Amino acid sequence: MDAKTLCLAALSLGEASGYEIKKLLDQPPFDHFQDTGFGSIYPALTRLTRDGLLACTAQPQEKRPDKKVYRLTPEGEAELVAQLSKPPQPDRVRSDFLFVLFMSDLLPRATVGQAIDQRIALIEAELAEMRACEAEVVRPGHRFVLELGLAYYQAVLDFLRDNRARLVSADPAVSRPVERESAS
Repeated sequence: MDAKTLCLAALSLGEASGYEIKKLLDQPPFDHFQDTGFGSIYPALTRLTRDGLLACTAQPQEKRPDKKVYRLTPEGEAELVAQLSKPPQPDRVRSDFLFVLFMSDLLPRATVGQAIDQRIALIEAELAEMRACEAEVVRPGHRFVLELGLAYYQAVLDFLRDNRARLVSADPAVSRPVERESAS
């Protein structure tokens, strides 16, 4: 999703300033979907307002510049629905953790075990956080995504626990590729 669609989605939950939108997009569940920065949010808000998809009002603040508060227009809501109706692009997974595991034959087994153990602890904390907010999630789409996330993280956690020994006790020399002779 592009920054414009993310801003429209955030504003579908209610009016907000650019700062509040950024804060919302940086917290669960939005932070699981896409990364966004102020450098993309504010230009997106400007374009959306210029195109009539958002309305903006200035709220005076004491000793600070006016706070711009954005809200969806009916055209903005229609645009959000149009963007969400397009087939999504395939997911792209980028993970430092997976890269470390991929290259684990170069590392001491204790380092590999520590990386896996740290990831297990991180996933356990994520699952606990998700379960803690489960009662508050009432919208069907939100609940579906929460349950899918719980299933995903639980499956990853189970896999890591069940298969940790495969990498931690593996002999790295067995899995190392044979060095190629240079063509000189």
